[in-house]
Amino acid sequence: MVQRTLSTPAEDGAARDGSTIRGPVRTCVGCRQRAEATALVRIVARRGDGPPVTVVDLAKTMPGRGAWLHPRRDCLSAAVRRKAFPSALRAPGLTVAPDDLAEAIGGITEVDGLNGRNR
Repeated sequence: MVQRTLSTPAEDGAARDGSTIRGPVRTCVGCRQRAEATALVRIVARRGDGPPVTVVDLAKTMPGRGAWLHPRRDCLSAAVRRKAFPSALRAPGLTVAPDDLAEAIGGITEVDGLNGRNR
């Protein structure tokens, strides 16, 4: 029988790679990378009389399921290409217009979402 050691959770909020995690961690639906919730944008599906519509939740407090996304154009296009929003938001029939969503996000960048400027 193979003896395995148990992995222990990181102590004092430190990740296994040595970086410090402060707050909740979410997964980007575009690139599937984990990041702090403060570095991601939350997208929710608002249901009304017609088909569901995607809305950017800037305060991150709207009710319902949310999909988390880096504010980068490559993550947005990957999420739209993979049709990640309908499954992540559990909203069948949801169609996402990437240009409208990029405009609603506002500070979306071409490559790096952390520098806060458009390229």
